[in-house]
Amino acid sequence: MLKIINKFLLTPEEIFNEVFISYEKKRGLLLTYLNQNGFNIYFRNEQYRKLLDTFFKVYQADLGIYLLLKFLKKEKISRIDASTLNTNILNEIINKKIPISFVGGNFSENFIKEECTKRKINFGGYYNGYFNETESANVIKIINQFYSQVYFVGMGVPKQEFFAYELTKNSKDKLIICVGNFLEFYFGTIKRAPVIFQKLGIEWLFRLLTEPKRLWKRYIFGIPEFLYRAIKMKMGKQY
Repeated sequence: MLKIINKFLLTPEEIFNEVFISYEKKRGLLLTYLNQNGFNIYFRNEQYRKLLDTFFKVYQADLGIYLLLKFLKKEKISRIDASTLNTNILNEIINKKIPISFVGGNFSENFIKEECTKRKINFGGYYNGYFNETESANVIKIINQFYSQVYFVGMGVPKQEFFAYELTKNSKDKLIICVGNFLEFYFGTIKRAPVIFQKLGIEWLFRLLTEPKRLWKRYIFGIPEFLYRAIKMKMGKQY
């Protein structure tokens, strides 16, 4: 059985507690999610796979992974909506007045500051997510000056995980949560799928319909690829 299958955090409560216990004890945390697309990348990208297996706490974040875990006989598992989970974590951060910084999206810093003031977020800093790998070292120098122990990093898989790991190298007490495109949803620059799509677990279909040129390969080819691997795993084979 793949290592990742046995290390999933299985409920929102477990994840929530992991985040705030880590913060209170000032111990570092790398937290990310795995959805159907990420699972396919996990198989294809050895560096990403080793990173998740070794350094990250990981939770299941879509209907596909939830059904996969049920298919593989995981008990006491709840469907996790990553956006709802991230909102709840952020609300608790706001309530506790914990400084938080954001990396990701393509917002102006003034926009983020205004939104954080409006939402009563204790703003530590912001850096947009549209930089390339050669700029990472300089970006990390800037981010290390932010007034924050907690970071939301949203740059897409696997770029955000690679960057989050690099960000922890000089400071082991950082609490970094990889959030994909949650920042765009939260700050209202991208509209989420209607609630009915969310409840049915087919938010991916809404995204495909609204961004077909960018996402068609991910879902048209990616879903059969995911199902093929799920069946192979059920048969006791990893690939």
